[in-house]
Amino acid sequence: MSLRALRTGARLRVALGVALLGAVAGLTVVATRPGPAPPAGGLAPAAPAPGTLVQARPWRKLLPGGRTRCARGGLFAFWARLAASDRLLVYFEGGGGCWDYRSCAPGSTLFKDQVSDADDPAGSGAGILDLADRRNPFHDWSVLDVPSCTGDVYAGDAKVTYRASGGRAVTIQHRGHVNAEAALSWVFRQVPHPAQVFVAGCSAGSIGSILHAPRVIERYPDARVAQLGDSLGYLFSRPTDLRTLWGSQRTLPGWIPGVRAIPPGQFTMPRFYDAVAAYYPKVRFSQVNFDDDAVQNAYWRETGGRPDQFGRALRGNLDAIRAGAPNFRSYLLRGSIHCTLPRGDFYTFRNGTLSLRDWVAAEVEGRDVPNVE
Repeated sequence: MSLRALRTGARLRVALGVALLGAVAGLTVVATRPGPAPPAGGLAPAAPAPGTLVQARPWRKLLPGGRTRCARGGLFAFWARLAASDRLLVYFEGGGGCWDYRSCAPGSTLFKDQVSDADDPAGSGAGILDLADRRNPFHDWSVLDVPSCTGDVYAGDAKVTYRASGGRAVTIQHRGHVNAEAALSWVFRQVPHPAQVFVAGCSAGSIGSILHAPRVIERYPDARVAQLGDSLGYLFSRPTDLRTLWGSQRTLPGWIPGVRAIPPGQFTMPRFYDAVAAYYPKVRFSQVNFDDDAVQNAYWRETGGRPDQFGRALRGNLDAIRAGAPNFRSYLLRGSIHCTLPRGDFYTFRNGTLSLRDWVAAEVEGRDVPNVE
């Protein structure tokens, strides 16, 4: 399985938008593409100082510093475009995950370990990330784009050393939660009072979307908030408690009673979804999946699952969430594609008479939508 497959649709690619307003305190802001030389005595392009706006452009790359890190110690960065002040899309990119020496070793194709120019949202886009397309329900929204580079589905806050036979070891900075919090804290200041907020993500980012949705809801109590996980199964063929990985026991929303009540060793995505949905009954939560998703199936096989059982396990997950959460909806497509939202096919995917685009648009507008089997 290639790294390209794991990162399908992970990047925003758009050239339109509205320039960010003013300098950002405590953050380094750099242009997404090379700009003119700074004035004499000014800032060198290679090392802009915190809070300095090097060049005014629609999209900005922000380096929050502090405790943020990528898996192998590299710098974390995120991108933002400020447009409508009353509408905010928070999007978590895909990037896989790692949990032992083999999956975390240098060269692993199971996760993305750095933020690079390939994550730059500037350029061409597709699906909901093509903000110039007026068919896009988010085309005029402000957007926060959070890249993945820590192998922990935005849940981690730990430095972990994984060991193998023969004395081999690899140390990973699982700081995905720290990175996400830094990006969210920035956008909370820049977009303080939105009327609508949509939290979404693809692959590993789909898990990030549900893990961080409670923090977004708490920050914007008067906004209409919705969450959509794209290709979100979090399916493992053997017991895997997210709270025992990556220091995640310290990062989950412990103020939610149902989250605290999940028994040790029994964390599952349906249990977590149900706990969060019950605590926020006025918020709509949702997922879209392909029934034979090749990437999710690869992780299923990686943990010992039989490929022919993946579809049944995925449907079981969705059924379990629906049984416990009346404010949850799902849209299931037939096929092995991974991720829908950042693809050009987003506008043509269809199950029956209801297209995926129209289903998502209805979610965005706050209208009730059916479960699409």
